[in-house]
Amino acid sequence: MGRVLKIWSLIERADWRVLRWCERLWGRSPAFDAAMMASALYTPFVMLALIAIAASGWLGQARSASSVWAAAASVAAAVIVRVAHEPISRAARRPRPFEVEPIQTLVAHEPGESFPSNHAAGGFALALGGWHLGAVAYVMLALAIWLALARIYCGLHYPSDVIAGAASGAVVGYACSTLQWAGGLPLERALMGANSDGR
Repeated sequence: MGRVLKIWSLIERADWRVLRWCERLWGRSPAFDAAMMASALYTPFVMLALIAIAASGWLGQARSASSVWAAAASVAAAVIVRVAHEPISRAARRPRPFEVEPIQTLVAHEPGESFPSNHAAGGFALALGGWHLGAVAYVMLALAIWLALARIYCGLHYPSDVIAGAASGAVVGYACSTLQWAGGLPLERALMGANSDGR
């Protein structure tokens, strides 16, 4: 138990070093601060829009059952990881950084459980869950990473919150993507076969 507490103490120390470093950067570039604030708040909506566009075929690729299934797997992964985090957050009861130290966040936020980060989890769940959406999946992965960094930069989460959230989101997203591909591909082939027989 003593070793676990020592490791946790080292993690918290590292968390605060990163947060203090971010705090020192605030105000140096108002444009960058504004971009990170917008990213921390609105990136999930951008990702959902990309998923809808990719599934509909608006990006130039033909709409298919597999893209619809991949979009469904992406959204399902985000919902699953969000629900799974509820008991973890309540058990950990880790306050947000601004509740512990007098740190002025870039984005206003209500007090509450900080561990793990639901935004980071949701971002990575969406990205990995929709891995079979084609090239847009790489864009979503980049957005998920940027979202995770923005949540730290704005002072809303400790780095360890974000790392834990990103890891859980990636695992659930990968699982949903794998299950979707294993189950959806045979279904799509069966539907294509039925359509060709009907002709």
